[in-house]
Amino acid sequence: MAEATTLDNAAAPVAVNDSGGMLSSVRRMTSDPSIKKSLPAILSVIGVVVGLVLYVIMQQPSVSPLYAGLPESEKARVVEALKNAGVDVSLDPSTGDILVPTSDYHTSRMTLAAQGLPESVPDGYSTIGDIPMGSSRSVENIKIKQVQEIEIAKSIGEIEGVIAARVHLALPEKSVFARSAVPPSASVFVQMSNGRSLGSHQVNAIIHLVSSSVPSMAKADVTIVDQYGNLLSNPVDDPSSLMSDNQLQHRMKLEQIYRNRIIQLVSPIVGAGNVTAQVNLDIDFTRNEVTEELVDPNGGAIRSMQSSVDMSANQDAKGIPGATSNRPPNANELSTDFNSQNSSGGGMQTRSSSEVKNYEVSRTISTTQNPSNLITAINASVLLRDFETLNEETGLSEVQKITPEKLAEIEALVISAIGINEERGDNLTVSSSTFASSIEGFEKSWYEIDWISNVMKQLMTLLIMGVIILGVIRPLISRIIVPVAPGKPGEALINLEDEVDLDTVEISEGESLEDIKSKLKPKKASISAEMLDTANTYDDKVAVIRMIVSDEAGRVSNVFKNMMKDDLD
Repeated sequence: MAEATTLDNAAAPVAVNDSGGMLSSVRRMTSDPSIKKSLPAILSVIGVVVGLVLYVIMQQPSVSPLYAGLPESEKARVVEALKNAGVDVSLDPSTGDILVPTSDYHTSRMTLAAQGLPESVPDGYSTIGDIPMGSSRSVENIKIKQVQEIEIAKSIGEIEGVIAARVHLALPEKSVFARSAVPPSASVFVQMSNGRSLGSHQVNAIIHLVSSSVPSMAKADVTIVDQYGNLLSNPVDDPSSLMSDNQLQHRMKLEQIYRNRIIQLVSPIVGAGNVTAQVNLDIDFTRNEVTEELVDPNGGAIRSMQSSVDMSANQDAKGIPGATSNRPPNANELSTDFNSQNSSGGGMQTRSSSEVKNYEVSRTISTTQNPSNLITAINASVLLRDFETLNEETGLSEVQKITPEKLAEIEALVISAIGINEERGDNLTVSSSTFASSIEGFEKSWYEIDWISNVMKQLMTLLIMGVIILGVIRPLISRIIVPVAPGKPGEALINLEDEVDLDTVEISEGESLEDIKSKLKPKKASISAEMLDTANTYDDKVAVIRMIVSDEAGRVSNVFKNMMKDDLD
C-alpha cells in the first residue's frame, strides 16, 4: 500500500507538468546547432519584412484639402459620393476638412460638380447664434470680426480662378479722441489655380470689396498676397508708370486687331490654319497742346463813341445899377434875347465840341491738342503655307509653291486692310513656306519616366535597408546570440544533458520505483561535429572536441589509427 502511494506521488508531476514539457521542447529546438546557426538569418528576414511593412505604411500619398468649413450633413454626402467614385477620401482629425490625394483633386471636384455637390457653402453669420449668453464684449467683438472675415473670404472665393481665400481684419478699438484714432486695415490671402493669376482690374475689385465692407477703411490699407508670396496690391505711386502700362495694353490690343484683320482676310483664300501674321506698331504717345492768338490788321470795328458840345452867351448890362431891372434874365428871356442879339449882332458868344471813337482790332485765339496715340509706323509680316499636292505618277505628296502673282494679290489686300503707307515708313512682308504637320514633343530618357524613377527610389531604399540589416544588425545579433555551454570556457561538456519530456514517459503495471526513476533519468545529448562551426572561441572548440572524444572514443581511436597507417604507408 505504501508502494502504491509512492508511485502515485511520483507519477503526479508527470501528468500535471505540461508547461515544463513545452518549455523543454522549445529549449531542445533552440539548442539544435542548425537552428542556432540559421537564427540570425531568420531574425534578419523578419526584420526586413517588418521594415518593408512599416515603410509601405509610412508611404502615404500627399493629400490636399478639398473643401473646408462645410456643414456636417454636406460633408457626409460629399464623403459618400467620393467613396462611391473610388477616391481615397479622408478627414483631417484636427480640423475636420475633407482630404483627397493631390492627384485626384481636380477629378474629385469635377465628380462632385456633376452631382451638384456641395449644395451649400459655410455661412459665417450662422455662428453668431452660437455666442453663449454672458460673454464679454471683447469675445463678442472677436466673434463678429471672425464672421466678417468668413463672409468677405466667401465673396472673394467666388471670383473665377480663386480656389480659396482668407481675410484678416485689423479693427482697432474706438477712441473718443479723434486724433488718436487708428484706421482699420485688412490683409487678403488668395490661392489661385495652377497657371492662373489675378489681373489688375480683379485686384482693384477685391480692394474695393474689402474696403467697402468695413467702415472707415481706405483702399490703401488693403493688402493682397497670393500663394507664391507676390504682393498684388502694390499701389503705383508714379503716374508715368501707370500710363506706361495702359499704353502697352493699348498697343497690344491694336496689334491684335490688325492681326485678326489679316487672318480673317487671307484665310478664305489659302484655307483656315494656313496663314499666320504678326504686326508691330510704333505709336507716339506724346501729348501736344498748341495755343495761338491771331490779329487781323485790316479788320476793325467801333467799340465805343462819345461826342459833346458846349455853348455859352453873355448879355450886356442895361439899366440903372442896383435897380430891379438890372437883374440877370431867366432862361426864356435869355434864349429870346440871345436870338435877338444874334440877329442884331450884339453881345459875346462861346462854343466848343469834342468827339471820341474807340476801335477794336479783330483777333482769333485757338487751342489745338494733337492726339497722343498716333501711329507712326506699321511693320507687318504674313506667312502662308505652301500647298501640298499628290503626284499621280509617284504617289508621293509634293510641295507646290505659291505663285508670285498670288503673293502680290494677297499683299495688295493686306495693304488696303491695315493701311500700309510707304511714305510714312511702313513695311509689309508676305512670303510662303512649308508648315510642320504636327508638333513634335521632346523625348524623355528612360530613367526620367515617373514610374521608373519611383521604382528606382523604392529599390534604392530597400538596398540601403538591406545593407544596414546585413552589415550592421546581423553581426550584432550573431555576437549577442552565441551558443554558450554551461560552465567555464574550456570545460568539457560531458555533463550536458537534456531534460526528459514527461509527456513521452509511459508507466506500465508492475514496474518498480527504480524502473520509473531510470526512465525519468535524463539522457546525454548527442554531440555532433557541426557544433565546431558554432563555437567561436578556441576554448569552446577544445571543449566540443573533448565531448566528442568522451562520447565516441572508439570511433576517434579508429580515425587516429587510419591516419597513422596512412603516414606509415
